[in-house]
Amino acid sequence: MGTLGCINDMLQRDKENRELRKLNRDRMKEHHKYLVGKGKNADLSNVSIEKIEEIRKKTIEKEQSDQIYMFRITTVPFKLAHTE
Repeated sequence: MGTLGCINDMLQRDKENRELRKLNRDRMKEHHKYLVGKGKNADLSNVSIEKIEEIRKKTIEKEQSDQIYMFRITTVPFKLAHTE
């Protein structure tokens, strides 16, 4: 393929990627609207304070667990790379 063919191929891929980005942007907007509207109809009046506190506590525990996990994932390969 000559230079002109490579340039035409590149231009065609750029055009396709532009169209794909527009489609992805539209899908993300729709998904965002879905997520924002997801909790609007939730009736939380029948949830007790104890239940809310329990959910909050479990959420904090999960976040801490995830942080520890991510720390281990990032440090173990680093340690392995420097022990050899």
